[in-house]
Amino acid sequence: MVKIKSTLDIQLDLTRPVEDLTEVISAVIASQPHKRKEILEGLDIAVGNALAEIQAQEDKEQKVDDDSSGKVS
Repeated sequence: MVKIKSTLDIQLDLTRPVEDLTEVISAVIASQPHKRKEILEGLDIAVGNALAEIQAQEDKEQKVDDDSSGKVS
């Protein structure tokens, strides 16, 4: 049985995550140009969900701060 795998071995420098992740995304897109839109849409959804989680947490923390300071909403 033949197994064919296309893999990308990655080492990220965590002191420059944005730059390195951008390079990884570019490499993946270059290897799958016919799926470029699908890949970017999937990333867009994943990033949007992550940002929404962060915003919800920040909103929750802000509400706790406001409540503890005696402010009335």
